Amino acid sequence: MSPERESLDFDIVFIGAGPANLTAALHLQHLVSRHNAKGKTPVEPEIAVLEKGRYAGAHLLSGAILDPCVLEMFLPDFRERGCPVEAEVTKESVWFLSEKRKFPIPYLPEPFRNEGCYVVSLSRFGSWLSEMAEAEGLTILDNTAAVEPVIENGQVLGVITDDKGIDRQGNARPGAEPGMRLNAKAIVVGEGARGSIFRQLDHQFGLSENTHKQIYETGVKEVWKVPPGRIEAGDILHTFGYPLPSSIYGGGWLYAASDTEISLGFVTSVEPERPVVDPHYNLQLFKQHPLLQSFIKDGRLLEYGAKAITSGGYHAMPKPAGPGFLLTGETAGLVNMQRLKGLHLAMQSGIHAAETLFTSLLSDDFSTNALLSYRQRLEASAGHEEMYKARNYRQAFEQGLYKGLIQAGISLKIPGIALAEKAAPPKENRLLPGKKEYRNWLKQKEAFQPDDSLTFSKSADLYVSGTVHEEDQPCHLRIKKEHISDICTTKCTEAFGNPCQHFCPAGVYEIDHDADPILKLSPSNCLHCKTCEIADPFGIITWVPPEGGGGPCYRSS
Repeated sequence: MSPERESLDFDIVFIGAGPANLTAALHLQHLVSRHNAKGKTPVEPEIAVLEKGRYAGAHLLSGAILDPCVLEMFLPDFRERGCPVEAEVTKESVWFLSEKRKFPIPYLPEPFRNEGCYVVSLSRFGSWLSEMAEAEGLTILDNTAAVEPVIENGQVLGVITDDKGIDRQGNARPGAEPGMRLNAKAIVVGEGARGSIFRQLDHQFGLSENTHKQIYETGVKEVWKVPPGRIEAGDILHTFGYPLPSSIYGGGWLYAASDTEISLGFVTSVEPERPVVDPHYNLQLFKQHPLLQSFIKDGRLLEYGAKAITSGGYHAMPKPAGPGFLLTGETAGLVNMQRLKGLHLAMQSGIHAAETLFTSLLSDDFSTNALLSYRQRLEASAGHEEMYKARNYRQAFEQGLYKGLIQAGISLKIPGIALAEKAAPPKENRLLPGKKEYRNWLKQKEAFQPDDSLTFSKSADLYVSGTVHEEDQPCHLRIKKEHISDICTTKCTEAFGNPCQHFCPAGVYEIDHDADPILKLSPSNCLHCKTCEIADPFGIITWVPPEGGGGPCYRSS
């Protein structure tokens, strides 16, 4: 679409209304208010928070367990303000699962404990933060996706938002509107894992040039209503082992938000070197284990969702600032896989981003050097120290579960020991065409029949995610036609068996070798997890935001 764009001027534009950016926007507003109340020369910044979902919280999904250490500092009266903490953790356990049996881990090292933490719904938590932000006068533009940074002379000057009303051929429908250009002195990027704006900034400014390769997992989650008497609010459990082979990193969880509402899910490592995985299928197998059935049998499925998880840790963290921009939360790599937590780290990054921006507002200095003080603040924080202590945890598992457990155990026994600072090449991928393990896996998958009571198909789970897109719009999964006719037809089939039909947790990709083209896309199914772009072994899939307002509508995830 080429008509002239409307241009709006702001001081700060936050991209993504997740906990990191909402904390940053709120804290910045508090700093400004306190400053102005002292009778000093007032500052009155124009601030906008962009949210591509239908409402703030619509695209937020996690387990989730909240360490309240940062929230208590940021909003000490969070309980009185109605913060939707569902339950305080009261009992926790870790289990190793075989196909039918369970083996408890008798002792939990300190980093794995959750005493004093809370079970939360991230979507509810994000909605609560957004309500506070709006009550304090901040502008939240929902249904608005940031699609492109404005970069001139090596400086980020704002963002372009999504066009509205464009059909799938790229033509304007009646009432179509071009996206806006939002000018800003600084943008703050908090898109979660592998966001599209981050990817473009990384390409332009080399944010990951001197880091180790980022590692990702895909987490799939269901929320259930279960009969009373099976679990108590605040009970949590984690598992490893079944249904994964020892060569693939991952595990499961079950968190009780109340005596009758639980979140359960499964995390599976996804990577282009080993793309033949099916996170949704793993969740369905997980639920068939007797341990899980004892909680959810005869219960009712309420919600489903999926997201990619940034898990490379300290060594894979990109540069958090550049000319005209800051990165917060998971976009900045702030997820501690040893503790299975990132919310408190995201909020802490938001606080430091706000402090940096406030200093720049006072001095009217948004130069690269001024914004780089954000990195100094992060490096002096407790969150940075936490990430450093866990720096080798995830990499230790690249050579398999058992070696990883041994190395992780030694590093916990001898803090600071560096057994696997750089991830080793992934263990041999046995799920490849021509191998017996691959044939057996396909047979098992083909034989699997969801019972629509305990287990569900991707389409049935997708229905309860609330996912909706405008059907007549350009496909937001960019694959060149020549790649479909070349790579999808031959190279990917022969080398990997077209794994996109497996690894997508929403069934977006369908392969039919009798059709032309063989790849059929259903982009309206997309959960915005970005697994496809991450796991694609040939790197031909580019995920871009669809028209704002599309995607899942999480309420309890």
